[in-house]
Amino acid sequence: MKRPKNEKIIETYLNHYKHSKQSVKTRKSSLNYFFESKYFGYKGDVFEIDTDNLIDYFDYLKGRDSLSLTSKKLKWTLLISFLNFSMEYYRKYKFIVVIPKHSISWNGIVHKKPKTNKDVVMTKEEVNDILNHLKLRHFNYYVIFRIFTETGMRKGELININYNDVNLEKRCIKTKGKTGEKFYYMSKELSRYLKIYLKERKLRNVNTEALFLSIHSRRFGQRQFNAYLKTVLRDLKIEKVITCHTFRRTLNTFRKLMECPDGDLEFLLGHAISLNRDRYVKLTLEQKLELFDKWYPYLDISI
Repeated sequence: MKRPKNEKIIETYLNHYKHSKQSVKTRKSSLNYFFESKYFGYKGDVFEIDTDNLIDYFDYLKGRDSLSLTSKKLKWTLLISFLNFSMEYYRKYKFIVVIPKHSISWNGIVHKKPKTNKDVVMTKEEVNDILNHLKLRHFNYYVIFRIFTETGMRKGELININYNDVNLEKRCIKTKGKTGEKFYYMSKELSRYLKIYLKERKLRNVNTEALFLSIHSRRFGQRQFNAYLKTVLRDLKIEKVITCHTFRRTLNTFRKLMECPDGDLEFLLGHAISLNRDRYVKLTLEQKLELFDKWYPYLDISI
């Protein structure tokens, strides 16, 4: 009986989780760590995997300083999930491997703490350098990161913007966030740049109302902005771990340094606000824009 090749076995396993794109992506990445030559590099057939191979792989994972303990455990767990699935699904090939238990342990090693940027705030010079770099090289990304800079909008909220929800005259952008509908405000200058962008965007005959389109003419995914930002940081030789969320933290920090009241900070950043303000304070659009302009921290740089 001809046995299926590794690629087919892996495809069958991943297809079992096709209801979740993220699950498929995570499982595929973990299996790559076992099979690809630049990592552990198992070269044999799936049906020839034995306990010795698994112990060796465990030791390989355990010794990888570049991985956090959580990542190591996840990669190990998903390989075992793949093997258990294969033993059941392909039982007619009498594939059986003993999963090691007593000869493996995560104890006795010191793991590096994963890098975090939760305390990173940019300087105005860094904000200026990033935006001017983008303005000269990629106008669409310049507009995207100008929105991050001025609004502190989250990635998911920016991805969810439809072009009809941008009101240039009112300097207002409507989108959806974790807690429902959100409104953000912008400078007159950003409104002028968006007018240029929107004119071209509305000429695109694509099957989505998304404001920003990926290279595949679809709504952006969650990872693409940070991936592009990494190349910009590398070009500018900025060593800080800066992500899209850093723009949100930076904006809020600069406003606080301007002595912006906490209630205005929450309102301008789209945070959940107090019951009193939500129920009893009603501002006109003009008053909201006045608040935005009053606490706009980037007047002293040319972005």
